Amino acid sequence: MRKLAFIALLLMPLTTALPLLAQSDRVVAYRIVNAQEIPVSLTGLAGDFERGRQLYFDRDATGCSGCHGSPGGPGAQPNAEGPEAPSLAGIASRLSEGRLRLWLVAPTVIRPQTAMPGYYTVGQRSDPEDPRFGEPRLSAGEIEDILAYLMKQNGS
Repeated sequence: MRKLAFIALLLMPLTTALPLLAQSDRVVAYRIVNAQEIPVSLTGLAGDFERGRQLYFDRDATGCSGCHGSPGGPGAQPNAEGPEAPSLAGIASRLSEGRLRLWLVAPTVIRPQTAMPGYYTVGQRSDPEDPRFGEPRLSAGEIEDILAYLMKQNGS
């Protein structure tokens, strides 16, 4: 039944689907400003640095370190098997929090041809047995947690 509900959701016009998705505690509306940033936290709260660090290095959950390397953690180089991606060492000194949030949520807004996945794209959880079926790969809180970790990567 959940699978049929998800398929029906995909077939709805976006304006109809968004209010239904907003009912979930893991899917919240956000506003992109000037196609440059999402200036406001998805949860209204700051993320947790330690949870963000764990997510960053969890290759099954995110794959971040596999492409971007390991700022502030084990290993200095990106995984040779991953696509080329910039090092995130010192990223907080180069990009604003809002810009980084947009990169995590909807990177194709910034660079349409990017290989980076949008971790907050609805429908990424496609296993009907998953309790978060139909939701994004990461919750709003998990996005904010990774952001908290990245914002400590200031090059010092």
